[in-house]
Amino acid sequence: MRKYYLTTTFLFTCFFIFSQNVKTQIKSLNTYKQKFNERNRIGVDSVLIYMNKLIISNNIPYKTYGYAATEYLKTKEKKKVNQQLFQDSINKYLPQIKVSPENYTILFDTYILLGNTNKRREKPEQALRYYLKAETIANKAKDIVRIVKIQSNIGLIYQDIGALNKSVSQLKKTLDFLENHKNKLSEKYYQRRFKTLSNLGNVYNTFYQEKGGNEVYLDSSLHCFHSILEDKKFELSPYKKATIDLCLGSTYSLQKKYTKAIGFFEKALVYFKKEKTQADLYKIYYNLGVSYFNSENYDKAKENLFQIFKINKSGAPDTNLANAYYYICEMHMEEGHIDSAHYYLKKYKKSYSIVSKNEELQQKTTTNLIQLNDLEKRVTKLYNKNQYYSAIISFLILLLALSVFLIFRYNKEKKKTRQRLEELLLSATDKNKIEENNTNINDEQHQEIIKGLHKIETNLYFLKEEFNLYNAAKKIGTNTTYLSKVIKTYKKMNFSEYTNHLRINHIVKILSTDKKVRAYTTQAIGEIGGYKNAKSFTRIFKKHTGITPYQFIEKIDTEV
Repeated sequence: MRKYYLTTTFLFTCFFIFSQNVKTQIKSLNTYKQKFNERNRIGVDSVLIYMNKLIISNNIPYKTYGYAATEYLKTKEKKKVNQQLFQDSINKYLPQIKVSPENYTILFDTYILLGNTNKRREKPEQALRYYLKAETIANKAKDIVRIVKIQSNIGLIYQDIGALNKSVSQLKKTLDFLENHKNKLSEKYYQRRFKTLSNLGNVYNTFYQEKGGNEVYLDSSLHCFHSILEDKKFELSPYKKATIDLCLGSTYSLQKKYTKAIGFFEKALVYFKKEKTQADLYKIYYNLGVSYFNSENYDKAKENLFQIFKINKSGAPDTNLANAYYYICEMHMEEGHIDSAHYYLKKYKKSYSIVSKNEELQQKTTTNLIQLNDLEKRVTKLYNKNQYYSAIISFLILLLALSVFLIFRYNKEKKKTRQRLEELLLSATDKNKIEENNTNINDEQHQEIIKGLHKIETNLYFLKEEFNLYNAAKKIGTNTTYLSKVIKTYKKMNFSEYTNHLRINHIVKILSTDKKVRAYTTQAIGEIGGYKNAKSFTRIFKKHTGITPYQFIEKIDTEV
């Protein structure tokens, strides 16, 4: 009997310990999962680290959620993602999750993420299938908040597949549902109402674009967005305020009130720049570029459209990227830059051909095909004409180049260029003159500081971002006042001039020896020397050398 009692006690203890361990593990996994909702605060890269912890866990529901969340975040932020790997993993683990009350929440959240990912990849039919599964889970759980959330998502996806009447009907139904359950939703009421109203406003914009341009749709859209801004009960966060500014900018742009549109876009841009949310910056730069294009401010239009190329570094084609190439091509055409127009036409054709292969986009790209054909005809005609005139001009220049005057002038310029290059290269390799006169420095402390400066120059510490007067003094073991005085006395310049002297000489030396670096952009070359701003770098380089970086490279390539 006693033996039986001991066995039972032992088994019970083991079971209890096991249960506690499982509860502890679930609690940790749930903490990691919650980090997804904190992505605006802690950053996407940090969230991905937590999602990876879910992926490597042995808990199937959380593992599946980790895969879905990671795929969504990488897609949203335009990061490289192995779609096949994630699809295979999700298809493997998702069916293993039992549809039971304890799994309702994580199943719902996983289906929502899968739907959102497919929506961003412009695959609305697949997104809808996941959203409908999420709706089934929400109804089973009788979860009012999630029912409202998924109803709103379904309303939007109807918009993407072109069922606009269904979309408006679904979103209005969601607003009614919200009102009927206002008390149960409590503080969630305004969160969901904000989302539904903003979605409805965007659908009205689509209605306007696809149903004949009836201004009533835009008035309805503006009513939705302004009602959000005017109702103080929404208590909008800076991010939500910026998203509404983006929506209002889009609506006024459709009304061709571009000055108003740009005003709202610029307000949203200030916040998105501060938070560095790449997906939002991608949208805002595109919309600003188009609005400036329509305002015929081509410099600002190109400035903003070029920003989306920087964000989408991989060049992965999407509708906005393809259209950006189109607008830039049109602007170069208008400005008479035919070679540039021809270059961007090829970019547009390539990007368009990839985007239009997506069967979901065939209907959307019919108009673009007409637009592409028309643009190609105009660019090709002007390009061929330009090539003809260029050939004639080139021939005349060649004849003139044979004249004695131009030969003399060419030789004279070549000699001056070589002399200037020799001076620059000599200054880049020449160590500061003060080193030759170290023996004339009687002050022992001054000698120590000079040695410290020599060490900074030798180790290229002046290229580091943290290099400043304070850090330099700290590294040498003196104070800023004394260091400034020594540099002024022996280097004959202040600290800022000294820093630029070292950096520009370093860049000159690299440009003169490395042909690969000479192919870099001005921004990239400046970053080699510790300059973050291309305009500032160009100004300092010209002040130091007498010519711009581009002119220097051009002469190096010609002479070296």
